[in-house]
Amino acid sequence: MKSFSIRSTVALALSALSLGAYASTYDGECTDRPKSEWMSTDAVKANFEAKGYRVGKIKVDGSCYEVYAKDKDGKKVELFVNPVNAAVVGQAGAK
Repeated sequence: MKSFSIRSTVALALSALSLGAYASTYDGECTDRPKSEWMSTDAVKANFEAKGYRVGKIKVDGSCYEVYAKDKDGKKVELFVNPVNAAVVGQAGAK
C-alpha cells in the first residue's frame, strides 16, 4: 500500500511539471486602446471560425484575448490576439 501511495505522489508531481511546460503567457502588449474599442468575443470567435478554426474559449489576459481553438487539421492552438483587430500577435509554444 505504501509503494502505491509513493508512486501516485510521484506520478501526480510529474504530471504537474509536464503541464507547466505547456502553460504559457504572452509577455507583450496586444493593444493600448481602451476596452470600449475592443471587438466582442463573439466577433473574434466569428473571425477565427471564418478562417477554419473551431474556437472553444476566449478569455481576456491583460491587453490581449487568448483564443483556445483547433486549427484546420484539428490541432489544439492557443493564440494571443489583439482585441481591437483580431490580429494574432503570438502563439503558445511558438518560438
